[in-house]
Amino acid sequence: MEILLKIISENIDYVAGAFLAAALTAHFVWRNNFKSRRAAACAAFRSDVLAELGSVYPNASEWPDNIDSFLRSHFTALQIAVENFRPFVPWWERWLFERAWFRYRCANGRKIDVQCYHHYMPFGDNPYYKTIFHSNVSKLLSFANET
Repeated sequence: MEILLKIISENIDYVAGAFLAAALTAHFVWRNNFKSRRAAACAAFRSDVLAELGSVYPNASEWPDNIDSFLRSHFTALQIAVENFRPFVPWWERWLFERAWFRYRCANGRKIDVQCYHHYMPFGDNPYYKTIFHSNVSKLLSFANET
């Protein structure tokens, strides 16, 4: 044991250098793996959202007569996509992601409301309902741009 301690103390610079090199290598391997998993999660999120909302986003080929029932029928799949993507959103942007998801499904509604799509309906005082929808979906997808 004393011999081992003597060898390490005489070569402490080499031991520290080897330890530092191993730690940096492990960090770079982890970071590269995380980046590739994030890119795959971004692609899956965009694909899931566009698969569900493809007929009305980015260009509404035919706006549904009852947008409320249309969006409610696609809500479960979108919620699963959001929950699967949430861990890949950086912690400092997560509250923005949560706000974008809330605005998509409730706009300025209450926190207890799960779904309220009145802001996407063509009322007399809401002439820009398609623009609002496009903006809210674009904001939600903006978190998946880094690929």
